[in-house]
Amino acid sequence: METKIKKDWFGREKSIAELHYDSKLWISEIEFINDELRFLDNLLSMYFIDCLDLGLKKNIEDFVKKIATEKQLISTFINLINKHEKILVDLIETNSVKSNKNFLESHKKLEREINTYFKNYKKLKKDIFNTIENIMKKKEQLKISLK
Repeated sequence: METKIKKDWFGREKSIAELHYDSKLWISEIEFINDELRFLDNLLSMYFIDCLDLGLKKNIEDFVKKIATEKQLISTFINLINKHEKILVDLIETNSVKSNKNFLESHKKLEREINTYFKNYKKLKKDIFNTIENIMKKKEQLKISLK
């Protein structure tokens, strides 16, 4: 039978396995975002000249800076999650997960921070796609008007 842990922020009990699963899910999502960031960086590079032609150099520079920040946050979060997992393992070995309120609070805090990171990243990705889409439309309009 699994040990259940009360997580006040959800008002339900969550098992140690579920806490561990949270960490694994976070790492998986962050690794996927890292791959997407490489793609977005390449996408911006592909359309850089078009951005210059349309006067969007500042936008692209801002996106590049934000991507660099996101990449730094990825490595920070991976380190935090790995440390969090090590603490969980130690607590499991000493059979004190259930009674350790500090760990549960740190899990809750980390979860909020990661969810905020995911939300901010999705906004950045959407902004980049919207900008590239607008560049593609303007480029197509220029082609049509030149014919």
